[in-house]
Amino acid sequence: MKRWTTRQALSGNLTSPAGFNDEFRNQQSSITTLDRTQLPTASVDESNLKDYAIHRIWYDKDFPTGGEQTVDKDTSVSVNMWQSSTAQVHAGGWTSIGTVPLTGFSGGSLFLEWTFNAYVQNIFAKGANDGRPGSPAYMRARILVNGVVIVERRGTSYHEHMRVTGSQQFPPGDLSVDFQFRLTELSQDGAVNVSGLLNTNLMQAHLWNSRYLAFGRWR
Repeated sequence: MKRWTTRQALSGNLTSPAGFNDEFRNQQSSITTLDRTQLPTASVDESNLKDYAIHRIWYDKDFPTGGEQTVDKDTSVSVNMWQSSTAQVHAGGWTSIGTVPLTGFSGGSLFLEWTFNAYVQNIFAKGANDGRPGSPAYMRARILVNGVVIVERRGTSYHEHMRVTGSQQFPPGDLSVDFQFRLTELSQDGAVNVSGLLNTNLMQAHLWNSRYLAFGRWR
């Protein structure tokens, strides 16, 4: 919307340096916030735009390979369980399933979405010596960009689909996106294997059907 600037008339057709500043203040620097309806006709047609001039999308429908986390994988589990995170292989804390480079980010808004299915073992939610109501374990998830947490949430506690989304402004330059999960620590007397049998570790959690979407918009 046009905003007309009102200023005091000067004699002799003189102008004041303040007039330029007043004009810009009244316009609220709208020259930097033009949308397509205010641009010249056909100025943003495909024939006049280079690739990725306005936005860029990165995605993977099977991330990491096959959509299943394998960095925290125990092969010595019972035959009826996934080869997954167990107390024997999970080091605790945050575990990265993989890092994705977003090359060619031109500066602006970045939207990130990470979705996956997760199973968290909860048949031992209450330890034998706990003496309190059951306390379900959870799988937390977070997304980092250049080592800084963009979004974090507490996710599933049993067997569910999980979605993590976040958005933030970034300057131009390549970005590095890291996807991580974290498990609730075992209780003091939590079960970790089938007593008396070899290669029967009990799974604690599993993540699969993982995929991500990154949408960068800079105009």
